[in-house]
Amino acid sequence: MNRKGWFFLVFTIFFIMGCENSLTVNDASLQVSFVNKSSATLKNLTVADIYIGELKPENISGSFEYAEFSFDTGMPDEDASALIGDKLFTNYYRGYWCGTEKLTVESGKFLIEVDVIDTVLYLSCKNAPTIFDR
Repeated sequence: MNRKGWFFLVFTIFFIMGCENSLTVNDASLQVSFVNKSSATLKNLTVADIYIGELKPENISGSFEYAEFSFDTGMPDEDASALIGDKLFTNYYRGYWCGTEKLTVESGKFLIEVDVIDTVLYLSCKNAPTIFDR
């Protein structure tokens, strides 16, 4: 194959790959979804300053794009709040065992479980990254 043929082949491959990627509906590198594990409807759910909306028991939200998301000791480490009835529930006073296991991710797909324990929102994640994954 001559030089023009190679150029055409390489150009065609890159063009096709570019077209394929442009058709991707949601190609963000960090996608987070939420599932309500409590028995109450969570209204105005907000996690890490992104409004999730209303989440009924056992329902899963759509995916939300984040630039980054923090974890500590394998647990989500972002501020969250929601209304249950007319009472505001938060996770603002969370404290994890070890501050040395904090990490922030910029890519991946995570399903965050939201539960209510006493008067606090509790976030957990079964596929949370840890410092040992790096």
